[in-house]
Amino acid sequence: MYKFLASNGQRLAFGIGTLIIVIFLLIVNFKIEEFSGLSKEEQIKSNIFNFGLNASIFLIVATTLAMIGFGIYQIFSNFKKSYKGLIGFGALALIFVVAYMMASGEATGEIAKAVDKVGGISPNELKFISAGVTASIIISIAAFGTFILAEVRNFFK
Repeated sequence: MYKFLASNGQRLAFGIGTLIIVIFLLIVNFKIEEFSGLSKEEQIKSNIFNFGLNASIFLIVATTLAMIGFGIYQIFSNFKKSYKGLIGFGALALIFVVAYMMASGEATGEIAKAVDKVGGISPNELKFISAGVTASIIISIAAFGTFILAEVRNFFK
């Protein structure tokens, strides 16, 4: 199955996506005049777009599960080549956990105004957001530093 999907996966995905789009467009085309004749309240309750939405949700879930499944399969089938990636993933997770532990969870200044405007965000959500931003900044600085060091190293080779 892996070899089949490795060689034909993109064509298969494109074909299934195209088929779903064609079916969705046919459904909408046949029902659009009926939909246009409805009032705004009835249009909201209409199910004309349900096939497209449900198909999109299904494809997102299926591709996510396939990505995770094939990733796990690849790790176990070729562990010697995967351990560097696992170490990198562990480092990213560690950076995020440390950033989460260091975040205060309190909104101050402009962020507090934005939180009040939205209707409130829990302290755990604020910590999660803060950890994500902090981890992104740390990873960006590390990537930039690595780029500079690699260019300096290549200059002297």
